[in-house]
Amino acid sequence: MISYLQQISKADYGQPLAIFNGSSLGEHTRHIIEFYQCLIAQSRNGALNYDLRERKSELQVNPLAAEAALQIILSGLDQLAQDKALLLSVNPTTEAGTVQQIKTSISRELLYVLDHAIHHMALIKIGVQTNLPNLYLPANFGVAPSTIRSRSSVVG
Repeated sequence: MISYLQQISKADYGQPLAIFNGSSLGEHTRHIIEFYQCLIAQSRNGALNYDLRERKSELQVNPLAAEAALQIILSGLDQLAQDKALLLSVNPTTEAGTVQQIKTSISRELLYVLDHAIHHMALIKIGVQTNLPNLYLPANFGVAPSTIRSRSSVVG
């Protein structure tokens, strides 16, 4: 992600893309960042709600701000007590007030935000390949570890 952010221009990063129905590479990047920010900040209190993201527009229009946020996240991940229990609040509906609470842990949520990030990175990759073919992304950018393992075990 950091390499991608260091390569992309501010104009390309914030440009609405038809392949994303008008959202941008920056919006997908912001979305990834905010889930990690939620986990790091909210887990201190033993509770977590990804719907309470800050949605800072600067992260979706400025790749340097997104890179700085990722650097902070990398430092913050080292501070998490992975065995700590959390209470996750979710609203799986479009209606307000339908909140459910689920017992979870930091280690489980780290797996969730990683999987979520990989999914959005795959979308970012589609946007880059479609609109910015000269921008370099590694072959495994946006590919799940299990897929990478599976592909490497296939005998040709």
